[in-house]
Amino acid sequence: MARRTAPLTATEIKAAKPREKPYKLFDGGGLYLLVSGSGGKLWYQKYRFNGKEKKIALGAYPAVSLRSARVKREEIKKMIANGVDPSEERKAKKARSRQDEAKRENTFYNISQKWLEDYRRHVSENYHTRLGRALKNYIYPTIKEQPIDEVTRLDVIAILEELKNRELYETARRTAMLLNKVFKYAVTHEYTPHNIITDIEIKEILGKKVKRHYPTITKEKDIRGLLAAIDGYTGDYFTRMALKVLPYVFVRSYNIRHMEWSEIDFEAKEWIIPAHKMKTKTSFVLPLPHQVVTLLEEVRENSLSNRYVFPSFRSDGKPLSDNTLISALRRMGYSKDEFVPHSFRAMFSTIAYEYANKRDGHGYTGEVIEACLAHKEPNAIKDSYNRASYKEPMRGLMQWYADYLDGVRYEK
Repeated sequence: MARRTAPLTATEIKAAKPREKPYKLFDGGGLYLLVSGSGGKLWYQKYRFNGKEKKIALGAYPAVSLRSARVKREEIKKMIANGVDPSEERKAKKARSRQDEAKRENTFYNISQKWLEDYRRHVSENYHTRLGRALKNYIYPTIKEQPIDEVTRLDVIAILEELKNRELYETARRTAMLLNKVFKYAVTHEYTPHNIITDIEIKEILGKKVKRHYPTITKEKDIRGLLAAIDGYTGDYFTRMALKVLPYVFVRSYNIRHMEWSEIDFEAKEWIIPAHKMKTKTSFVLPLPHQVVTLLEEVRENSLSNRYVFPSFRSDGKPLSDNTLISALRRMGYSKDEFVPHSFRAMFSTIAYEYANKRDGHGYTGEVIEACLAHKEPNAIKDSYNRASYKEPMRGLMQWYADYLDGVRYEK
């Protein structure tokens, strides 16, 4: 006949003192208190499952009282009676807890921000900023706090259709491409098992892509009117000067707004734009015609900033804002369907190609024209050669175009 263990009392447990070696105080039914050599007291429950003897920790005394330990003992007995191993169930519960914690951490926002930071080294600073803005404006309002592996195709379709309903077709396509990049990153780093964007037929949702061209003007009388409007602009001085320089250099809006004095070599008459500011992620040397050098020298005499050539009128420590040049063009009477800052590039390209083979033209090739636009040559070897060999032809073409604009302005 098995010996019956007398149940423990709270007084007995409280009075238990440490000994040279750890010892056990039994309560019956497999429950015991282990008293360590340092005086710590920890509850354990012994049990048998599938013929094997096991034990499971129930917590430390006095945080787990005698009464609480006995309640846990009964719960364990019920689990065993139902064919559940308490130790394995605890492990499974911890695993589920870790998965739940991972889901809370691996939200679409957190993973997309990791991707965005990683992607920074692949693109220009301006484009990186635009990607962050697109996430914030078009994607986060819908799925920001969702675990990325719980974002569904219907969630993505809802984002794209909302943009489509606002007739932002190109924005919707770019948003789909952005989502695809984020999900590729998430799959690569095992935050989610599948890229759901690959299962969505974007064309079916948004319709056939219509190629968009930036508006521009190429007729001489219209160019003359534009240059006159810039000369007569009565707004902020640095905005006006940026608009005066832009027709001659026709760079992207970001580049003209973020032009820095350290990038200008007045002696060599060159503008060296660093790689992180370029869409191609390679530095770009643009020869400057004498008209631009003269304008920059004037700006330098009136400069309020040691860094930016065209500082913001709100703070000389910041460049012109994103909408400054656009707003100036609107004040001058040009709608978004008529002319935007990017239109200066299209104007140069159209005129340069038109005069490439004319008798009174410039005689420079298409490669030189594209080099002036900082368009990247797809052939890496040829691109390296072009960067080295087109510098002087670029200088010649840049000066020809500046003289052409002055000729139009003064009707020569």
